[in-house]
Amino acid sequence: MRIEITDDDISYAEKLLLPTGCEFNDERRAFIRCMESRDVVACPGSGKTTALLAKLLSLARKMPLADDRGICVLTHTNVAIDEIKERAGIASASLFRYPNFFGTIQRFVNQFLAVPWYRSEYQRSIVAIENDRFYGELEKLYSRDRGLQLWLEHRGGLGTLGNYWFNPDTLRVGKSLYAPIAGLSEHTDTFKKIQSVRKNVLEHGILSYNDAYAIALRYSLKMPEISQAISNRFCMVFLDETQDTDEHQCRILDAIFIPEQLVIQRIGDPNQAIYHDRVHSEGYWSPINPLHFSDSRRYGETITHLLSTVRLDDGVTLQPCESTSSHPPYLITYQDGEEQTVIRAFSCLIKELSDALPFDGTYKAVGWIGKDNTPDGKLCIPTYFPHFDKSYRAQSKQFSSLISYAAYAVQIAGTEGAKRFLEIILQGITRVLDVAGIKDEMSGRHYTPASVDYFWKREHEKSYYQFREKMAEYFLLTLDSGVTPAALRNQIRSAVEPVWPMHNKAATFLDVDSIDAALEVGNGTAHTKNRFVADNGIVIHIGTVHSVKGETHSATLYLETEYEKGSDASRLMEFLMGNRPAAQLRKAYHQQNLKIAHVAFSRPTHMLAFACRASSITGHEDDLKGNNWIIRTVSELTTNRGGTP
Repeated sequence: MRIEITDDDISYAEKLLLPTGCEFNDERRAFIRCMESRDVVACPGSGKTTALLAKLLSLARKMPLADDRGICVLTHTNVAIDEIKERAGIASASLFRYPNFFGTIQRFVNQFLAVPWYRSEYQRSIVAIENDRFYGELEKLYSRDRGLQLWLEHRGGLGTLGNYWFNPDTLRVGKSLYAPIAGLSEHTDTFKKIQSVRKNVLEHGILSYNDAYAIALRYSLKMPEISQAISNRFCMVFLDETQDTDEHQCRILDAIFIPEQLVIQRIGDPNQAIYHDRVHSEGYWSPINPLHFSDSRRYGETITHLLSTVRLDDGVTLQPCESTSSHPPYLITYQDGEEQTVIRAFSCLIKELSDALPFDGTYKAVGWIGKDNTPDGKLCIPTYFPHFDKSYRAQSKQFSSLISYAAYAVQIAGTEGAKRFLEIILQGITRVLDVAGIKDEMSGRHYTPASVDYFWKREHEKSYYQFREKMAEYFLLTLDSGVTPAALRNQIRSAVEPVWPMHNKAATFLDVDSIDAALEVGNGTAHTKNRFVADNGIVIHIGTVHSVKGETHSATLYLETEYEKGSDASRLMEFLMGNRPAAQLRKAYHQQNLKIAHVAFSRPTHMLAFACRASSITGHEDDLKGNNWIIRTVSELTTNRGGTP
């Protein structure tokens, strides 16, 4: 395959993606031009998505490619795909159509492997690949078998039953793809019950996400010609955030992409591998002949200096952004009983440094453990913020009327942004279609927000973009002069009804003007969920480290939490002082803690703070100060000396 990216192509991408007068440096240009299978190791904040997008925009100028082959871009989240699509702009017409594919690994596996295998095996279509639906169906069968319940009662119950894997060769259930259930012979009645229940759900066409991977791997093994067909369709494959790829995903990607027949480029940072199923996992990606993005576009020298020791792999080059000036890191210490004052102390520190922080900056407090372990006396995010809801935003809210969805969208617009505003509106449209009994004509399934968006754009492109423009307009109005839920509801309805004519049974859902009491409009309850609003007006968002991966903040507070008989401070202390003891680098929980902390510490552009018990640093104060830490106590920060009390 001969594709040449020229200087003109790169200049074209720079004009579309970079501020006026800015250019890609030699490292980014080397990646954009590279047309061989190589990995890219990118440090935090290095602009890897921008560089990948520049390459895609350059390739779009060459389309159609030789032999009508396409490019395949795989990510772990829809957010990453949405960002690429949003920023692609005028190139989207050629990029996001056949034979190209842009999507998550899960969607790729579903579309190209799981769905066709199931149709071939059972001569009918899959009903759903969705964990919620899967566990709902599994629970019906599980609840009818008391013997199975008793056996699983002390082994994790329904969750364990659902987490068993199908062996791709035999479709026998096991602990993992190829490992049997420990201590359970396949000849026992218990195993036969487990096998029967799991196979029953599979045969009814309802699959978990893991089931889809298992049968996809079975398809690739039983029909190797599918690998040839996929490699014939694509000439280049890009895998983003490669460090988050799990073993089963690696197995499938290795099985279906033939290296000799296409270019495979994997992009990621080994130090940010925090999504693997087991803490003891060291990841499944070993970069091959990598290119490097060695300089960050996010933070300055003080944060880079700290990150150089608080990380597992010191082979990733880290250079600061010369145009960004970051504060030295702060240690905020507290005494027993002061835990719930820590976040307020952070707001006082922000106020104290306000002249050097961005106006209307983003401030977040994050920790490793979001689960409420306070009954066991263990540090967790609820220790500092008792009302923390780990599931917030992970689950879609369901309301009884379209106006309630509109009210919720209006309510969160100022704090959660345009993307979340549109997500809620799409959820409302999905609910309308569900109430009206309208299903996706192609699949026969209930609509999801993603399938609503896909169908609308494909079948009614003009009205789709009119709707998107109108929602953007209403979002800005919400931030400015305000929009009533009724006005937004009416606009949504007028856009939707020409595309999906509604039946009478949806009339109440569409017409009712009463807003669900659960929203508690006007009292700010929903508006302030997982947010701390300080007396000085500073707003601090609270979440887990996993929830903010990929984000950029003005200032970030890392909260000390406890996991497996150890806390962040106990595992990280040597690294916070600038040391990298080899013995600790070999310990599994130290390794994982370093990755978690590295992700958290690399979020802020201007200021990083770490909150821990005062006793955790006793005897280490001089060494910490020698490594640029500024130590402040909660009590001094929350007095007039440190800010508004």
